Amino acid sequence: MKVVLDIETIPCDESTRALLPKAKPPAALVTDRDKMSPEDWLQQQYLMTALDGTFGRIVCIGMILLTHSDEVEESILLYGNNEEEILVQFWNRMRLWKGPYLITHNGLSFDLPFIWKRSVIHRIQPSMEFRLARFRTDAMYDTMMVWANWDMRNAVSLGVLSQIFGFSGKSGSGNQVFDMWKDKQLKSIAEYCMDDVYLTYGCYCRMRFIEPTPLNRLVPQYIELV
Repeated sequence: MKVVLDIETIPCDESTRALLPKAKPPAALVTDRDKMSPEDWLQQQYLMTALDGTFGRIVCIGMILLTHSDEVEESILLYGNNEEEILVQFWNRMRLWKGPYLITHNGLSFDLPFIWKRSVIHRIQPSMEFRLARFRTDAMYDTMMVWANWDMRNAVSLGVLSQIFGFSGKSGSGNQVFDMWKDKQLKSIAEYCMDDVYLTYGCYCRMRFIEPTPLNRLVPQYIELV
């Protein structure tokens, strides 16, 4: 069984924000590009926690379950403000699907370590082990890594790679997720995540010389967890 997945994340909550650095590093350690006011620097450090599973939070996990012939069988979005329940339901599905083969874009470096860290923090026992060994595709398939031959100098974003393969490209940017969350547009975050999951699936199919299930045939299940 195969599952394509993608996550959407936001910066840390206010209680965790207190653990972040309170002051800029010495001027000698700061490049010209990074010279900014102390206030702007602190805000940048806060926003960057959305990329760090030690601090940031998951607000959506999108998944596409594939048949043995790599056609879409089911698509699910777990989203909302209850990160703990999102993770509980995610691991329950991984158990139900018997530890599936995972397909991601940059999942080796971002999505899967992020999910694991947040699960540890919430004391949620994973129902499967993420096998994150590089230079192999027997346990999972990372479209970014495979395309770049595991050389980050050749890494290509999902938006660019999907357009190279003839798809419409991303419907937005991960930088917009926090703004959507602040505006309480949780369903919009899930819809954006679904687009990314489908593009990851499409890139995987192109790289495996498989014809993907058309997007208009997907009927996603949106499960809000509050």
